[in-house]
Amino acid sequence: MLKAKDIKDWLKTIGKNREWLAEKTLVSKRSVDGWLSSGNPIPPAKLALIEKLMSGEEEIEFELPPDFEKQLRAMADEMHKNLEDMVSHILQVTARAHQKRKSEAPSQQFIPVEPLPAASSLNYSAPVIGNIAAGALTPGDNIPYQIKTERPVGKWEYVLQVEGKSMEPIIPDGSLVVMRKHTIPPIPKVGTIVEYNDERGVTLKKLGRKKNPETGKMDYVLHPLNPDFGDIEPMDGGKISGIYVETLDKWEKA
Repeated sequence: MLKAKDIKDWLKTIGKNREWLAEKTLVSKRSVDGWLSSGNPIPPAKLALIEKLMSGEEEIEFELPPDFEKQLRAMADEMHKNLEDMVSHILQVTARAHQKRKSEAPSQQFIPVEPLPAASSLNYSAPVIGNIAAGALTPGDNIPYQIKTERPVGKWEYVLQVEGKSMEPIIPDGSLVVMRKHTIPPIPKVGTIVEYNDERGVTLKKLGRKKNPETGKMDYVLHPLNPDFGDIEPMDGGKISGIYVETLDKWEKA
């Protein structure tokens, strides 16, 4: 398996620095420093991309549409993927297709593709600490159980099971979501998916703002993604206790 020392030796041989590698792998230099100096694990998708660079495969040129970044972010949001990993997967698939089309012109129109399945296995254990409603505010049931997943749960993260359809199709009923604990101000930015608690119960919604017709002020509201559901308002007297991180795509009960 490729090691950090192999990558450092290769960079020295070809006369390139870590900034160059960060640019080619679509990450920050800080991430590359973590891989090569701090021993942080290299994500499988990034490792595959580095191996392609080290093998001397030619770089691919393609013409990007004007709204490429907007399209890509929309795809990543819809599939609950990290933007950098999404780009890396797309580049890998495009590279394979490019090898089959060497007789064609080198500049190709970019066509979005489905991301490759994750290479990692279910090596991490995590508890599902309870339910969270995706509908009206309701008390959260405590039904803890253990799962195996392909990503570790961070220090301030926890996993909840979604009950309800108000966040569909992005977050389906029955999904397991990773949340990050939120205990201090400021209030998250509008558009963030949050866990909200008050005396009525707990719910998962997108944070929004709406003009109060009585006061004329902009009030915070809880907005569902499913148009069949209405806003929960006013958002008053409760607290935001968690921030949505991602939906677990691959997991199994331990």
